[in-house]
Amino acid sequence: ILFITLSNLGDVILSLPVLDALKEKYPQARITLMVGPRPKEVFANSAGYIERLIVYDKHSGLSQKTKLFNELKKENFDIVIDLRNSLFGALLPVKYRSSAFLRVPRHIHHLKERNLYRLQDALKSKEPIAVKNSKLPIDSPQDRIYIERLLADNSLGAQDKLVAISVGAASSTKLWDTENFLQLCNELCHKYKLILIGSPNHKARGSYISQNCRGKVWDFIGLTTMGQMVSLLKRADAVVTCDTGILHMASYLDRPLVVIFGPGNEAKYGPWPGAGIRRAVVTREVACRPCEKARCRFQDIDC
Repeated sequence: ILFITLSNLGDVILSLPVLDALKEKYPQARITLMVGPRPKEVFANSAGYIERLIVYDKHSGLSQKTKLFNELKKENFDIVIDLRNSLFGALLPVKYRSSAFLRVPRHIHHLKERNLYRLQDALKSKEPIAVKNSKLPIDSPQDRIYIERLLADNSLGAQDKLVAISVGAASSTKLWDTENFLQLCNELCHKYKLILIGSPNHKARGSYISQNCRGKVWDFIGLTTMGQMVSLLKRADAVVTCDTGILHMASYLDRPLVVIFGPGNEAKYGPWPGAGIRRAVVTREVACRPCEKARCRFQDIDC
């Protein structure tokens, strides 16, 4: 099986249920996975779960792409699931392949469910494909040890109720205001242990919140790799985040989740559908949302 996933971190995480479904349906299959350079860290601990990982740069030259195509052709794949809709998926000779021209029914809104529908169509399955318990091993034992030490060094124990708060987002229009996060932390800090998480790009926001909060806030922003972040999310009793990759990772891990949405469409990109998962979406209902735009045409991001 060749599984070609997407480029952005959030989109790659949204595709993981397809990989899990393939592993469940064909447990003895050899799976080759192709991923872009940016989200490759998701698969750093995937040895044994997938057979081969190919980091594919779409900006590589024609000769490199041709060489890779010829290599893949020799593999004689039976199935190609190509969520990127690339020429690799279209031209490789296989029995079953995902279609770049598939029309997903309108009632299927969420990207996770749309990806699984594409798999269902590729395998010509009459029944919807559901994922049971398989999970990609994103974190390692070393990652879990690192997080336990980090928590212990900060006097956080197993008895503490931890709320992980992700204060960042890739797009400025998806960022909740720093003062709002500070107010939220002021409300919660006396009842829960608050941990700020996110990429180093938002270190300044975390520092401001931790320095000005009326209670103790632990700032772990920039202190974790992808695997270590997953170990930390597993340890958290709840996760609060904007519309960003942390949302999808927490959904994949079945963590209790509160998501703050601005211009994004929560029906497509919100907490994942599923029974028994505690989740909430917070929005401000203004007439123009969800516009799903990277820039606000009114210049105020009122949503």
